[in-house]
Amino acid sequence: MKNIVFILFSFLIFISAFSQDVVINEFMSKNNITIQDKDGDYCDWIELYNNTSTSISLLNYSLSDDNSNLLKWTFPDITLQPHGYLLIFASDKNRIDTNELHTNFKISSGGEALYLSNNVGVTIDQTSAISLSSDQSYGRIPDGSINWIIINTPSPLASNNNSNQLLFSHSEGFYTNPFTLKITNLLPDTIYYTLNGDVPTESSNYFIDSIFIDYKDTTSNVLSEVVTTPSQNLIGYKAWESPSKILDKATILRCVTYKNGVRTSRIYSKTYFVASDIINRYSMPIVSLITQGDNLFNNDSGIYVPGVHFDINDPNWTGNYCMHGDDWERDVHIEYFKQNGIIGFSQNAGMRIHGGGSRVASQKSLRLYARNEYGEQYFNYRLLSGRNVTKYKRFLLRASMGDWHGQTIIKDVLAQDLSSKLNLDFQHFQPVIVYLNGEYWGIHTIRDRIDERYISYLHNIDKDSVEFKDTYPIDYNNLMDFIEKNSLEIDSNYEHVKSQVEIDNYIDYTIAELFFKNYDWPANNMKIWRNKNNGKWRWVLYDLDASFGNANYNMLLHSTLIDSSVAWPNSPESTFLFRNLLKNSNFSKRFIKRYAEILNEVYNVDIMTKRLDSITNIYKSEIPEHCNRWFSPNDYSSWKSNIEKDITTFIHNRPCAVQGNIMNYFELSTFGFDCNQKELDTSNTSAIIIAPNPNNGHFFLFNNSDDIENAQIIISNMNGLVVYREDKVDLLKHHQKHLQLGHLSNGTYILHFVSYNYSERIKIVIVN
Repeated sequence: MKNIVFILFSFLIFISAFSQDVVINEFMSKNNITIQDKDGDYCDWIELYNNTSTSISLLNYSLSDDNSNLLKWTFPDITLQPHGYLLIFASDKNRIDTNELHTNFKISSGGEALYLSNNVGVTIDQTSAISLSSDQSYGRIPDGSINWIIINTPSPLASNNNSNQLLFSHSEGFYTNPFTLKITNLLPDTIYYTLNGDVPTESSNYFIDSIFIDYKDTTSNVLSEVVTTPSQNLIGYKAWESPSKILDKATILRCVTYKNGVRTSRIYSKTYFVASDIINRYSMPIVSLITQGDNLFNNDSGIYVPGVHFDINDPNWTGNYCMHGDDWERDVHIEYFKQNGIIGFSQNAGMRIHGGGSRVASQKSLRLYARNEYGEQYFNYRLLSGRNVTKYKRFLLRASMGDWHGQTIIKDVLAQDLSSKLNLDFQHFQPVIVYLNGEYWGIHTIRDRIDERYISYLHNIDKDSVEFKDTYPIDYNNLMDFIEKNSLEIDSNYEHVKSQVEIDNYIDYTIAELFFKNYDWPANNMKIWRNKNNGKWRWVLYDLDASFGNANYNMLLHSTLIDSSVAWPNSPESTFLFRNLLKNSNFSKRFIKRYAEILNEVYNVDIMTKRLDSITNIYKSEIPEHCNRWFSPNDYSSWKSNIEKDITTFIHNRPCAVQGNIMNYFELSTFGFDCNQKELDTSNTSAIIIAPNPNNGHFFLFNNSDDIENAQIIISNMNGLVVYREDKVDLLKHHQKHLQLGHLSNGTYILHFVSYNYSERIKIVIVN
């Protein structure tokens, strides 16, 4: 697809002479880890070079970033030695101490020209306006020449001549045919390379002329044959199995240059996908992870295997993959490709295993970190289309095996997506295909990392002002102590709780957990936060893998019992707040009213079914290959069957079960939601049945006949005025379509339901 004509750039010819005596030799606009000033700050910087064999006084020379003010910052009495270097921090600190110079301006990271003027105000040098990544510089090679390039190994106060660059005839990405890759040095240093993810050394392959990048469809599996779970896997996750076929592969290239035993270039990492159908092979973006094999699979240090830390007596919670902290973070190179193979971003980062009990699963979730020491401070990319965020400090590649006792792999994604309109914080999703050191590693889903940085960009709060906890902090426990000593049946005590808890958020959060039957809650998966500046506690929706399934399960009892042997894993502490809030009549009324609203408007069967279909369509084309890799789901049929059994059935049956649970628990004779099943008379011979009828504007259409496609619904009042219209309606046999028309006035209306082979007019009576 991309065959970039190889060009030997003219700047490979070293030019030793330059017309100017003093020049701007190198500069950096995003200094994260390269060099510190005396204050310990990482400031922008500019390097000057004396291109002559004589000393030059810089007194009254000037630097500027503004061509309308060329004398913006003026040098003190300082001498630049023959062929010497001078570093000036562009920090805006405005210092003329000859031991360390600071300008009164900074360099725009988006790119701006710099100007050097001599002692009579004549501009003797200027640079181009160029945007640089973190810790990249722009400099002349050789020193003082006319050749400017981006330098990935900056050299403040030293020669640029050892900062080598490599030029590639083909960029990373998709190719439908094999090709010959050529690499050329900027300097005549030796190129070494690897094809297995390891960082090249002088013991690696020596690059001579070119590398042939071929098809990989017959290449044997290597990393995917590494056992990633113990044989004593007891927690319920599917144990490791060898893949059922040769997996898709890519060529991963890492190369670097050395001279006299010293590395002279950065490490280049690139992924090449070569297949005749590669352009249309994947329906998702691709993330290629390149790292030393030992980082993941070494028995002592590998983070993806049971390894030396596995204890046969505690198989579910031990293993290298259960280790935490900085010592278990490994360096990795990440390349993100759009579905068409165009590179989205490419950078070095840190990588850890992520999760709780799911770490023992054969396919594991990964947490990625952007850090200065890896080169980039952030992932500067819009990872999640649902969020207007383009700068991430960390994110997750969530594996699919957290799905409790099922193989749908979309439970958490669906539950959070369906809750996106509620007053709570949740995780967006972007499924991707992951390649690990060139081997297909299956479907993962990009998710927010839930922490103070997530809260910061979601609510536009400085991260240092965010108090974020996975467990209950002291101030929260102080509030619980207050509740313990002061009954919430008394409204004044309830008002005190409301002053510290965002009640509407808590109600929506609790309803979401209850409705989706998250069995692994509330003792687990509880995340709360507040603004330290007098903010109220808020809850974050997180990890609903244990949801769906048994639609009749009574979550009200689950979340109010205090005996963990009856409602695992609940402890009295985990249900304490909800139990006590329910003692207050105002809270209970608010909770009941809000639950009815959500059932009518958000957790509506028709809305949930459509979204399920939409998310299923996103994943379905990638499921067969994923199953070949991990056998979880077992196969495509199992996946579809699990979705029907665990999710579709739940969606259709859950509202009625919830209605019954609510009315029984609170001893209600009426509830603001009616699941309508009791109104359905299937003995009716009509193809379309409306129930209930009369109704309060919330009713459903039940298809009592064959599948109906591309139908039209028109509702008009008795004067013929159309009050509702919907086109392109599909209604499968024995399926329901819910309509929410509570805004209509009391009266009789006519519903006209028509398709190419069916037409019916039905009276509807609305009584609010």
